[in-house]
Amino acid sequence: MSQVPLLELRSVTKRFGGVTALDGVDFALGSGEVHGLIGENGAGKSTMMKLFAGVYGDYGGEIRLEGRPVRFSSPAEAQACGIGMVYQELSGFPHLTVAENIFGRRLPVRRGFVDYGTMNRDAQAHLDQFGLDIDVTHTMGRLPVGHQQLVEISRVIWSGARIIILDEPTSALSPPETRRLFDFLTRLKTQGKTLVFISHFFDDVLAISDRVTVLKSGRVVASLAAASTDKHKLISLMIGAHAADAGRLLDAPDKRPRSSANAGAEMLTVRSLTKNDAFSDVSLAVRRGEVVGLFAFMGAGQNQLAQCLFGAAKVDAGEILLDGKPARLTNTTRAREAGIGYVPENRRDALMLAQPVYRNVTLAHLGQLVRGWMNERRERAIARTQIDDLGIRPPNPDLAVGALSGGNQQKVVLAKWLTRKPRVLLLNEPTRGMDVGAKDEVTGIVRRLRDQGVAILLVTTEPEAILSIADRAVVMRRGRVTATLEGDALTKENLMRNA
Repeated sequence: MSQVPLLELRSVTKRFGGVTALDGVDFALGSGEVHGLIGENGAGKSTMMKLFAGVYGDYGGEIRLEGRPVRFSSPAEAQACGIGMVYQELSGFPHLTVAENIFGRRLPVRRGFVDYGTMNRDAQAHLDQFGLDIDVTHTMGRLPVGHQQLVEISRVIWSGARIIILDEPTSALSPPETRRLFDFLTRLKTQGKTLVFISHFFDDVLAISDRVTVLKSGRVVASLAAASTDKHKLISLMIGAHAADAGRLLDAPDKRPRSSANAGAEMLTVRSLTKNDAFSDVSLAVRRGEVVGLFAFMGAGQNQLAQCLFGAAKVDAGEILLDGKPARLTNTTRAREAGIGYVPENRRDALMLAQPVYRNVTLAHLGQLVRGWMNERRERAIARTQIDDLGIRPPNPDLAVGALSGGNQQKVVLAKWLTRKPRVLLLNEPTRGMDVGAKDEVTGIVRRLRDQGVAILLVTTEPEAILSIADRAVVMRRGRVTATLEGDALTKENLMRNA
């Protein structure tokens, strides 16, 4: 790292009301490095990066760019200084072409009309210099998620960014897409770009980063050379655990939770289910008191399958049975009435972020829980029970859900379905984007539900989630089931080989 940091925080403090998100943070980013940033949900990672990106302008302390004090009051000001951020939720326009997404509002104009020829040539040349084989005339929505991620990074660079902040860039990528992204980031580094890599995946952080900074409770607890540390050390620093506890959190996915022989009769049965252009001839079963993992890479049809099982989409052929009887899940209301709960892939789709926790918790079952007149006292009491049971923090039923960390928002989504315990619970990526501590807590909640007799289908692209929770696993590839794994056959290698 150069003697004068390219970008620096000095004793920075940021508060939201009575909550301190950053507490006297010092941070230095060297020119031309990849700097990993890790921490539990709520540790202050996103807040810190949003200060750099100009989202928040009111804070204590000082930000320096190349040794000069700066204070950004908007993302446009940060962008003008060469700082760009790529958020976890892709922000591209799916119906516009790749070239249009790269140019944004600065489309080339000739004689009063958009010069599409120039735009396409310049956008293609921009991608070609990074070795990206992507046709800029295709619409963004046609691209795989991994390619969309690469285009978004390219768009930020096109805007003039030399410092690029990546928020959970691999959370929705398959292993091949992750390798492609790393090749791209390595090329950017050789071209003089500086990168901040925020992630909950320790292997990814260590594989791509030169240095790693660990945040805990709004403070920096360590900044280490990636080559001189390992996952156990990072977890120990991040959650304050002893080495034995860090090892337990890391090694648990390699141990089978228990035998499926302990499960009861089949609760959810799927026979030859087909939805055109999504999945075909899918059969599986989930018993009472069992977690069945459904593992697949992005785009294999698993999300559409989960939506069909919750009545949010219609199937073209096949049969769904609940407790051995045919179920007509023509809409989500029927699915709820049949005792099916669904935690979607994107937690924001299941939450009203501006509304308080208690309203989010009771919403799905309001008609049964609060008959007649609305009774907010009753709703709050129900929410407090779920807050205590699931360990939602802060434990305030009146706090807006949008103010919670991602892990605690996920707990609120779970609480919504646990207010009245479901017979079948569909979990779509329940631990994606979470730190190791939050994942461990959610895993504990799922195991507890399993032990209470709930039939659980876990849909995920993370093999570690399957290995830490599931009793059995079904693997899908391109819309079809390719393997069913259990016992000694349920390994990460077999999951990846069949997906």
